[in-house]
Amino acid sequence: MAAPNDTSGVREADYERFKHYAALTFLVASPVLIALPPRKLDHLTVLLTGAFCASANHITRERTGRSIIDRLEARVTSSSSPRPRASPGMFSDLPSNRAEEIQARLRAARDAQLRDAGLTTEEIEKLKARQQQDKGVVQRVWMGNETEGWKERRLREEQKALDEGKGYGDLIKEHIWDVWTWGGKDGSEAENDEKKD
Repeated sequence: MAAPNDTSGVREADYERFKHYAALTFLVASPVLIALPPRKLDHLTVLLTGAFCASANHITRERTGRSIIDRLEARVTSSSSPRPRASPGMFSDLPSNRAEEIQARLRAARDAQLRDAGLTTEEIEKLKARQQQDKGVVQRVWMGNETEGWKERRLREEQKALDEGKGYGDLIKEHIWDVWTWGGKDGSEAENDEKKD
């Protein structure tokens, strides 16, 4: 006669095996079912996406001991902890904080040499352009044409607008308009500028 604990151990093992195979099934079947016609975003698509995510999370936890959610929480808590510099991640070109510190020191030494060497402004601009090309692709795409000190300039512009009586809604509208017109002026501002001249 088997002890009651033996049957619960077998049931538990069967349940774990069932969860494993169900997760594998949903991991493969969910994207296939989402891709089948008719392709539309409805409650079934959301349900299948949720099943895919839960299955991927379960399989990852089985294989590595840490789920995707645990990994994301660890990344968020490590990035929110106070540090002098952000931890190296996928947007960083360098492998560690130490490498970033060394690069910053080298950059400062190179700038000091440029100032001491008495180079012309044209030569300095050429060197700055070369340094800009040396930046990572992700950083260039993310930051665009912004230069150093962009946050301070933005804060000064924001404070000036608030002092003039504009609200944050007005600032947001102006920013959206600048994006929409690619930095150009609208008709009323262009007419005012012409009248001033």
